[in-house]
This record gives sequence, structure tokens and C-alpha cells, in this order.
Amino acid sequence: MCRLCSALGNSSYFSKMDSMVQEDSARLERSRGMAEKFPSVRTSLLTTINFPPKIRKPLFEARNAYTLINNYFQQLMLDGNKLSPMFSHGSTRSIFFSGDYLILLSKSAAQDAGVDFFGHYLLFHFEKDEYEAKFDGSNLSISVNCRKKAKNLLSGETEEHAISFNFLHQPVEGRILKKEEAMRSDYVRKIMGARAGGGGIFASADLEGYVVTVPHFSPHPYLLQAGKELGHESNRHFQEHVLDYLLEHLNIHKN
Repeated sequence: MCRLCSALGNSSYFSKMDSMVQEDSARLERSRGMAEKFPSVRTSLLTTINFPPKIRKPLFEARNAYTLINNYFQQLMLDGNKLSPMFSHGSTRSIFFSGDYLILLSKSAAQDAGVDFFGHYLLFHFEKDEYEAKFDGSNLSISVNCRKKAKNLLSGETEEHAISFNFLHQPVEGRILKKEEAMRSDYVRKIMGARAGGGGIFASADLEGYVVTVPHFSPHPYLLQAGKELGHESNRHFQEHVLDYLLEHLNIHKN
């Protein structure tokens, strides 16, 4: 068991995860009523393990550089279709490790006429021969490209789906900016245009206090909120040690 996993039991993280799963179960029930209006929902609420899950491992989100609200999560493909990279309350695109399994939890929350429902919900486990982790001394990539049988959470039927991603974590040292600094960057001005000077374009900056300017894994917000209980003096300190935790799980040494 890694150092982080060992520390979780004495933190508030588990109770936050339990509340999240309870909220997801309620959102799933609301999603049933939205499938007729939004047909894609019928084929994108899937799991390869028992639902609802009991999450007792640290989640790390695969985020894009700058984590702009409309381009927050790194790319994930289901049956050849890109799933939404946008940020919303209740959404995540996370990985975690359970024994020899890599587990993906990706979900997007949407609203229609005041009804909160899932745009997609994927809870997939991958065995060692179904995922690949590469570390070149600086950059870490974790990738999947396979077909998996999964249970459709609406129909209860077992279906086969193609799923692929290549999540990247580049060095964050020297790549972390204050929100105000990030808003002045050429990259943000190019992507956001006139909106670059306004607030609300960085979905995570108000919570975390910074913007990471490269693709990266970040502690799930509930994990970050427990950071001081887990031995991290600040959110930034936690972010700077994410790579260490991932390499420890993958049994990869830095040097």
C-alpha cells in the first residue's frame, strides 16, 4: 500500500467519496427519464464492476493544460466518439488503482429544465495487459485502447464497447501560475479571445489557487480538500507530489 493510501483512513476523504457515490446513484435514476430526449445517454452509462462502487483509493483527474472550463479534461473516446471535456459540478475524469487494476471513473453532469442527469458515466477496470504506463524520466503517460464488456446501467444488458485514452502528466515544476498571471498568457488569449480578460474561465483556480499550464494529473477536489490531513502544507505542495504517488502505484522509479 502506498503512503497516500495508508493515510486516507484517518482523513475526511472516505466520507466525501461516499457522499459523491450517493449523489451519483440519485443522478443515475434521474438519467433514466432523460434517455428518450437525449438518446446518447442510453449507450454511455456503463460499468465493468459493481455499482454503486465503494471508493477507498485516491482519485487523480486527467486535466488539460490551463484547465479552461470548456476544455478541462483530457481526451477520452468511447466507440469512436469524443466524450465532453467540459467542467461541470459532479463531473470528473479520474483514474485510481485497486490491486493490479487501473480503474477509470469518468462522468459528466448535465442539466435540462432544472433536471440534473448524466451525459455519460463510465466506471471501467483494466487489467495489466489492457493498459500501458510509460515514464521517460520526466513525462508519464497512461493509455488504454481496447474493447471491454460492460453493463449498461439503464438497460441492465451486457454490451461490448471500444474505449481509448492517453492521459499525460508533464512536469509541473515552474509550470504553475497564479490565476491572474494565467489570464494574461498568450495561450489563453488565443483560445478564449475576448473572454480571456474576464473571470470564470478557469474552473479549478478558485479552489486550488493556481493554474497548471501543462497536461497533468491533479488530486480529485475531494482528495485535495483533505490535503492537510494527508500531510500536505498547501494545495500546490500536493499537486507537486502527484507524480510521486502515481509512480509508486505503478512501481516505476524516477531514476
